[in-house]
This record gives sequence, structure tokens and C-alpha cells, in this order.
Amino acid sequence: MNIASTPTSVFYAALQSAYDHFNIELFGGKLPHCLITLRSASRVYGYYHAGRFVSPAGEQIDEIGLHPGFFTLRPIESVLSTLVHEMIHHWQEHFGTPTQTNAHNQEWAKKMESLGLMPSGTGLPGGKKTGRSVSHHIIPDGVFLIACQKLVASGFAIPWLDRHLPAEPESQTIVAQVLKEAGIEYQASPAPIAQLPEEIQGKTAVYRPAPKKAPTREKLICPQCASKAWVSPETKIICGVCNVAMQGAGSK
Repeated sequence: MNIASTPTSVFYAALQSAYDHFNIELFGGKLPHCLITLRSASRVYGYYHAGRFVSPAGEQIDEIGLHPGFFTLRPIESVLSTLVHEMIHHWQEHFGTPTQTNAHNQEWAKKMESLGLMPSGTGLPGGKKTGRSVSHHIIPDGVFLIACQKLVASGFAIPWLDRHLPAEPESQTIVAQVLKEAGIEYQASPAPIAQLPEEIQGKTAVYRPAPKKAPTREKLICPQCASKAWVSPETKIICGVCNVAMQGAGSK
């Protein structure tokens, strides 16, 4: 078998081609190589980790990790915007001034905006632009969207889709509606899940995430001495020090 035609090679080649395209279109081809990985252990769209991998010869390389479950849920423009979000971290690591305690600082935020992605702690209009956990939304007619549409028009597509979804499909519809109501709308390609053949959609296309289990323990706090206790839900106990009823952590 030709190694270049194996499913793994085809999948990663597609991601590499997207990286190379945006490197040229948005960064002038200056970004160094990185290792792109697929990880579905968390519910984040993606992440960046400088110097994550090392070769037997001692050479270090940075990692861009992407969650393949969201490839299935989100329009291709949104998926590729996550790649560029992480590429901007990669740019800052090599050409800017990253902050150890704040991955999303002012320099990073300004670069995001200049490339057509609006930083937002909520992923929606009005969110904080800087901080430890910051997402983004696409700026209509920004340079990212223009470069992205150019790539999609060339025939780019994700060759494999994860059948195990990390979130309900309706969650992405809600996000799109909120953006639309805020006047932020662009002509996005349908999410890949909607592009699957009908006979597959109706049978074994995807597995929705399992519903969250009810908590098995509840945290109680004494309102006077702040002692803590973890108990079964709806259990009532008295603080042994203050002789008062302990309250749920969210009680006032």
C-alpha cells in the first residue's frame, strides 16, 4: 500500500496543507514547522504547546492540538479559525513576547484582530479579549475569512469525521444565532455533519454525548467557621464546632 494514501496520511496531509496555506496567506510563510496532533480528551477546540515534543537527536518542536469532534460539529470556516488561533500563539512564541501567566495577552489579541479573528472570552461579541481562557469569533470580510474561502474554493475538505460528538449539535446553532443577532454573519459552509449522505445521517452517523450524570456528592460549608464537608445530595448536617446547619456552597 502507498503510505501517502493511508487514512492517517490523508487526514494529516489535509491539516498540513491548511497550515501551509494560512502560513503563506497570513504570516508571509515565516512560521516554523510545528507538529499538528488530534486530541479529543478535553472539550476545547484546540490548544498550543511550545516545545512539547523532542526528537532522539534533541530537537524540540511545538504542538498545535485540535479536537476532531468539533470538526464534525462546526462549519469548516470555524474549524480552520481554531487552527489559525493556535498559529497566532505559534507566531507569538517565535516572533513576539508571550506571557507565561497569560497565554492571551494584548500582543496576541492585537494580532488576532489584525488577521480577522476577534478575541472573546465567551466566543461571542463583547467578551474579554485577554485572559487565561479566550476564544474568538470570525470577523466578516476580515483577512482570515478571505484566505479561508480561498482554501475552501480550492477543494479543501476534512477527509474523516469523528462520530462521537463532544457537544450537542444544537449548541453550535445557538452560537450562530447569537452572532447573527449581534450583526455578525458570514456565508459559512454547512457543518460537515450536515453534509453527510442522508442514508448515513439516519443510521450510524454520530453518537451524541452522554447526558451528564447527577452529582454523587455535595459540598457544604459552615456559615460561621467555613468548615467544609462533602456529603450525599440533600443530606443535612450540623457543624460540630459551631452547632449550626451547614449550607450548600452556593447558598448565601
